[in-house]
Amino acid sequence: MKKIILAAFTICLTFTGCSSDELIKPKIPVVTKDDQSLKNEESKKLEKMYDEIVALSGNTKACMDNNDWDFTSLGSKSCGGPNEYIVYSSKINTTDFLAKVKTYTAEQEKFNSKWKIISTCDVVPVPESVDCVDGKATLVYGPDRNTEKESLKKMYDEIIALSGIANGCEGNWHFTAIGSKSCGGPQAYIPYSLKINTTAFLAKVNIYTAKQGEFDKKWKIFSTCDVVPVPESVYCVNGKATLIYQSDKITERQDLEKMYDEIITLSGKSKQCTDNKDWNFTEIGSKPCGGPQEYIPYSLKINTTDFIAKVGTYTAKQREFNQKWGINSDCELIDMPKSVDCVDGKAKLIYN
Repeated sequence: MKKIILAAFTICLTFTGCSSDELIKPKIPVVTKDDQSLKNEESKKLEKMYDEIVALSGNTKACMDNNDWDFTSLGSKSCGGPNEYIVYSSKINTTDFLAKVKTYTAEQEKFNSKWKIISTCDVVPVPESVDCVDGKATLVYGPDRNTEKESLKKMYDEIIALSGIANGCEGNWHFTAIGSKSCGGPQAYIPYSLKINTTAFLAKVNIYTAKQGEFDKKWKIFSTCDVVPVPESVYCVNGKATLIYQSDKITERQDLEKMYDEIITLSGKSKQCTDNKDWNFTEIGSKPCGGPQEYIPYSLKINTTDFIAKVGTYTAKQREFNQKWGINSDCELIDMPKSVDCVDGKAKLIYN
């Protein structure tokens, strides 16, 4: 048996020169000329498909409105992820176009796998939107958006500084709309002093509003569509210029009416009047032109100190209300009564 093994080993050395390396080395596939030709053919097919997609995208057309454009990923990197992003017009047959993009991407993925294509593994950034730049549809990326957003914020801060808000609340004030909501209408209203250069200030507000509108459109910013209420006026509250709204006016008027009703109830007017010596009268309220709104009788049997104090508070609040809301009225002076008399059991003001 040993002789047979030795003979076999001798034959191997003599005729084949076989080695242990040859016994364990895997076979390396050899790319033939036919394979290379097939690879080139498939590569050209992909290139042709790519050119057709770009032609179909409509990117050679003039870009006038970025709302008419969108973007999509295209192709497949061997490491994974899309090869790039391309723009396309929404006015083309987008269904056929995107189907063609999908087919191309799948074919490129097969090509990469079949021919062991190697590429960089960096991730292709996803665009934020499409913008029209010099009449051409252009992909816009995140850093651009952040830069523009910071620029808008800086401009807004400059406007607020120019408005005079930080300088107290002396003198006359007005307000203006500022900014642009994506649904339409202003973003907000801000007060500004009439002591500043209002022409330059309002020009800057208009520039900001236009730029914010462009920003929203460019980046497809969406906001709530509720309408921002228009202020009635600007009023000084604790030394600060404050926007006043119609809802505030209604609430304050209702508060005044409630206070007036309480005063009338406290006056004892509903009580029986049997002796005019038990009654007196007082002015109440404030007309915008000056002077009291009216005169009312009150019983001397009530807590007159609290009553007169409440009348004084009401009068001061009505005067403040008139000034705050620019209330106008006739400037006719109210006649002052001479006394109070009991007529049919009711306290009645007497003028002569």
